Amino acid sequence: MKKEEFAALNFIGKVFLPGQIDENKSYGQQVQETENDPVFKKFIERNGLSNQRASLVVFAPETFMFWYGVVTDKKINQLPKQLNHFNLPASEVAEIETNNMNLSFFGQPLNFVIPTFLDKLAQSDVVFHENPGDSKNPYLLTTLNLSTKKLAQILYLDASVQK
Repeated sequence: MKKEEFAALNFIGKVFLPGQIDENKSYGQQVQETENDPVFKKFIERNGLSNQRASLVVFAPETFMFWYGVVTDKKINQLPKQLNHFNLPASEVAEIETNNMNLSFFGQPLNFVIPTFLDKLAQSDVVFHENPGDSKNPYLLTTLNLSTKKLAQILYLDASVQK
C-alpha cells in the first residue's frame, strides 16, 4: 500500500447505474459489451490507450455510478458521442497494486471487491469515510495495464479526515 499525490486525470468510457448490475452484483456483461463496442475499440486505438483499462466507482451518500473505460492525463479533443467523460481531480490517494491480473477482474462482484480493498486500506491505517459517498473525493479508481498485468486499486482521499 502506498499513499501518493495524483494529478488530475480524464476518465473516458461508459457509465452504468445501480439498476444495471447483474444478479452476481457485477457489471461483467456491461464490461464485455464495452470491450466489444467498435466505437470504444476505435477510440482507444486512435488515442494510444489500447494497453490499459480502468473502472471508476463514483459514490454518493445513498447510491453510486460504475464507469468502465480508460483513464489518461491527456486532453482528449474529440470524444465520440457514445462515450462519456469524467474529470478526476488532483488528490492524495491510497493505492494497492496487484500483479498477474487480467480483464476478468472487472467482472467480479462489487460487493466483494470494494469491501476487500477497503479492509486492506484500513489494516494499513488509511483513514477514510465509512460511507465513501460522504467523502469530498468519492472515487475508487481501478487501472489495469494489459502489458504488465499490473492492477492498481486507488481510493481518492478526503483531506478533511486525514491525520
